[in-house]
Amino acid sequence: MTTTERIDHLDSRLGPDPKTTPTSHCVFLTGVTGFVGGTILSCLSKAHPNVRVKALIRQEGDAKELQSVYSNLTPIIGDLSTLSLLTSTAAEADFVIHMGGDNVPAVCAMIDGLASRTTTGSPLPRLISLTGPRSLIDLSNPITGNLRASSRPWSDVTDGHAILALPKDRMHAGADQTIIAHSVAKGVGTILVSPGQLWGRGKGHLKKESNAAFYYTTVKSRGRAFVIGDGTATWSWTSIGDLGDAVVFLMEQALMSGSERRGQVGVNQDGYYFVRTGDLSMMERAKAVSERLGLGVVESISVGAAKEIHPFGPIMWGCGERTRADKLAKLGWRPKDTDWRVLMEEEGGERA
Repeated sequence: MTTTERIDHLDSRLGPDPKTTPTSHCVFLTGVTGFVGGTILSCLSKAHPNVRVKALIRQEGDAKELQSVYSNLTPIIGDLSTLSLLTSTAAEADFVIHMGGDNVPAVCAMIDGLASRTTTGSPLPRLISLTGPRSLIDLSNPITGNLRASSRPWSDVTDGHAILALPKDRMHAGADQTIIAHSVAKGVGTILVSPGQLWGRGKGHLKKESNAAFYYTTVKSRGRAFVIGDGTATWSWTSIGDLGDAVVFLMEQALMSGSERRGQVGVNQDGYYFVRTGDLSMMERAKAVSERLGLGVVESISVGAAKEIHPFGPIMWGCGERTRADKLAKLGWRPKDTDWRVLMEEEGGERA
């Protein structure tokens, strides 16, 4: 099925044009004022301009600004602590995309709302929640900045269940497991989307840059690029635009999935999806910044020195895990942005 056919099929599933039918189906989004959420809102609106979007927005000024750009957007004024509002809004939505971090009570409240419209049989995908691969980091191992000889890439096909059984005290792991358990209990199909490091300029209207600019800024202030250890610690990466496209693609697949395709889009225990384009070591990043700024040889610093720069410096610059987005590949999705150096400098950006 081509992209055009997918969009036509999805639009037919989502009902008539909202301009003529106020009760047309809708997608409920959180986090739309952020770097990731703003990009996903943009990608969704471009792919499906007739889909009615409800977006949780804290500030009236941001709501008006986004409404001026997205005619299909209805703001829901509130925040992730207004659980009853989240439940009632999700209950009116055909699909929910959460981009507001590991806020378990908020996600569970939206699952409760979706549960009011569940059907019998196996849970159909109704919710995408953004997570991250830092649950893969085992901090019982010392941080060295080096790629461990025993490390291997994690596949969301062969390792998906293991990822959802990692120790709950790891970043994201406890939240992921609680969200999946609540989804199973309520009969709601949930997809967890886990991107690697994000590269490029945001596609949303409000926030264009992520914390990827912090390392670049730090290098400029120090006058020298740096790594921890030998800098071979490696993270998988993808562009922010490809993440937006992947989320919209998964929503399309979910809403096209009738009983005949139920098994193709995994949910809950089978619903952990990586988004990945390539792998990139810390040394490669540091050398690229150094070359661009003309700073010379990359410096190796200690874990303690990294922590003095930033409390999370050792994790940001000294750890790494490689992932494989095998589930998306099986569904037919492929990334478009494949050159991280272009993304580093996109529109004059200073990212690493």
